[in-house]
Amino acid sequence: MARRLIGLDIGTNAVRVAEIEPGDPPRLTSFGQVALPPGAMRDGEVVDPAAVSAAIQRLWSELSLKKGPVRVGVATPRVLVRTVDLPTMSDVELACALRFQAHELIPIPLEDAVLDFQVLEALSIPEVGSDGTPSQPMSRVLLAAAHKDLIRNLTGAVRAAGLTVASVDLVPLALVRSVGRRVSDNGGGVEAIVSVGGGVTVVVVHELGIPRFVRILGSGARLVTDAIARDLELTQDQAEAVKREDERAPVDLRQRAHAAMARPISDLVEQIRGSLDYYRTQPDAIRLLRVTLTGGGSLTPGLADQLVDTVGVPVDLARPREHIAVGDIGFPDDRLPLLDPFMPVPVGLALGGLMPGKRIDLLGGDHKESAGRGQLIKVGALVGGVLLVGLAGLTYLKQQQVDDEKANLASAVATNTKLQNQISALSDVAQRQIQIESLSAETQALLANDVSWSSMLQAISRTIPNDVWLTSFQGKVTAATPAAPAPAAVAPATSGGSTSSTTTPVAPVAPVTPTATGPSGTVNFSGSGRDFDSIAAWIQRIGSDIPSFSDLWVPNISKGAATSSSGSTATPAVTFSSTANITAAAKSNRDQNYKVTP
Repeated sequence: MARRLIGLDIGTNAVRVAEIEPGDPPRLTSFGQVALPPGAMRDGEVVDPAAVSAAIQRLWSELSLKKGPVRVGVATPRVLVRTVDLPTMSDVELACALRFQAHELIPIPLEDAVLDFQVLEALSIPEVGSDGTPSQPMSRVLLAAAHKDLIRNLTGAVRAAGLTVASVDLVPLALVRSVGRRVSDNGGGVEAIVSVGGGVTVVVVHELGIPRFVRILGSGARLVTDAIARDLELTQDQAEAVKREDERAPVDLRQRAHAAMARPISDLVEQIRGSLDYYRTQPDAIRLLRVTLTGGGSLTPGLADQLVDTVGVPVDLARPREHIAVGDIGFPDDRLPLLDPFMPVPVGLALGGLMPGKRIDLLGGDHKESAGRGQLIKVGALVGGVLLVGLAGLTYLKQQQVDDEKANLASAVATNTKLQNQISALSDVAQRQIQIESLSAETQALLANDVSWSSMLQAISRTIPNDVWLTSFQGKVTAATPAAPAPAAVAPATSGGSTSSTTTPVAPVAPVTPTATGPSGTVNFSGSGRDFDSIAAWIQRIGSDIPSFSDLWVPNISKGAATSSSGSTATPAVTFSSTANITAAAKSNRDQNYKVTP
């Protein structure tokens, strides 16, 4: 029987499955989707596990699929993807190095995160450094991290449907596998794949299949549907039908729908443009030649055209059937093009099972426990065999006992001599330990006011309202305030009726080491927003959702007009300045790296 690879995509509005048979090209043998109830998924995360499990069971039943290992995808703003350049080393060494640096690379506590990585490529470096010494080989590594609860909810819903989770893959990587193309014959350009879902939009830039930039936006085509439902007073299903059946809707209804759709489409396009512009500004960015648009939201009328005008490069719709052969999946040939927006993610997840080498898998330690148990069984069998051999040789060991005791005595004498030599050589260990502890204390004192600016900026980028833009940011740190030491205590005592007095000394109190309360200081922002509601949202989010700030206020605000790139006045805008105090939560944890553990 041919090996089956199954990719399962759990989106905002539906669950989709693709079954692939390996080959040249791979062959799609089954594909289908089942709708999810509203609210079952939010921002790419499972909110109602029971509803998701029920939809998966229904999908398997309708397609008569056999239950087997599935490759699940994840795409949510709470999944972080970074590229890191590190010296070339083994996978085991890389895993240790990345975990050691994780607090600097990801704003997630290590105990709450699932981490994994894959090596993208070896970097080209000079054979000899500037100082004349041989250069160390370097590799570019893709690091992915997600919150454990996010992965636990996702895999739990799949397992509750009676399926086995083979791996948890990244949706951006699945998109590159299924629809990524060469956009230049000489390899001198990159392609951006933009997948617009109901609640999440994925932007991934790749060069010949190697991801160069990944961003996951927490908004999608659901914003357009919500706007139509609100402005035209329709249900969600009716609004979705009006959006999809644009040309067949009555003229007056179509005109009202277009007016309602204009703002959310513009906002979504601006977020996509902002992500691509951020990539373009990177020092090692390669020229963007083409955008490939996919996902159910790509069918939104006017989205592709507005994206072309805004991004300034050609925008094509994804054609996943160019990369695979399509078998009898229950759809007539003339309707296969309708599936193109929905195929890339599940097909790309399934194709991940064909990729050689180590690949990112955010499943975590659950699936490794079974392998560990299997390994333990093997080890137990080996130990049992050794014991049998030992019992069989017991008689022989008895006969050799006298000789062994003599050998042990000689070994003990040699060991004793060796230990005496080591004691002499290590006589100054205690002094060195004192020096190490002293250096550790000095280092921690120097880092008492160290602020994690990178974590602060990442928190701002996650929290800032979509219609507020920062133009400047300044931060100033003042010294940590030490706690006052306890004064020495003296108890006076006087003799009754006497003109003299005596003072009874009390045993001196051990001095209290001053402890710092943490760094303090101020930050100053300058920025602009669409209206005063935007600034109110800024105050609400930044002031309450970021623990590194307190007492945020806006001393200056003025109303002006925002000007579009064409020079015409667009919407009213305000500019403002804002300040906040830095709290102890802004302190970095770099001093923990130098703490001596007793």
